[in-house]
Amino acid sequence: MRRNAVIATIQRDGSYSLEPAAVQPAPAGGTAYVMPQQVADAIVRLEVRNIQADETLAAAQEQQTALIRQMSNSQKSIARSQALIAEALQDIAQVLRGRRHPEPELTPRQLLTAWKSENLVFTEDIHAVAAYLAPALVRGEASYRMEDIATRTGLSPSRVHDCLHTLLKRGCMRQTGCAVDGAPIYVLP
Repeated sequence: MRRNAVIATIQRDGSYSLEPAAVQPAPAGGTAYVMPQQVADAIVRLEVRNIQADETLAAAQEQQTALIRQMSNSQKSIARSQALIAEALQDIAQVLRGRRHPEPELTPRQLLTAWKSENLVFTEDIHAVAAYLAPALVRGEASYRMEDIATRTGLSPSRVHDCLHTLLKRGCMRQTGCAVDGAPIYVLP
């Protein structure tokens, strides 16, 4: 019976029932009922759908497992890459630390003598500022505020500014930036 007929019967009678199946003896004893062909076909179709759904689910689970395995391998690869990067950064930091505080190949006195011989330091006030900066410059970098240099050399801040400008202009040193406290950072060229 079709679906619409089943619905109409339920609405008219308040229930629906199948025609009684023929009774046959069961092979193991007892009673067995004959299943109508439509019900048997429906059960077969449902079973086929269940098998297809199981196969689809199994394929999806295989894909999921493969993706998880791939993600795990990718994460291991990323972790290895990060470890290599960390090692490289540590090596770079060691090199930079070594450059920042190397054993001076040049002494402050040799630096000042070289500047004088090239006629780069020509007045006493410029020499005083250069002499104050030279020990730090030969070690890597000098970072002093102008007021500190003025206090140590006895020069006015404006004169210290002029002396620093002259040393920069003549190529005795160069400025590479500023420290956290705002002091300029000077290095040898």
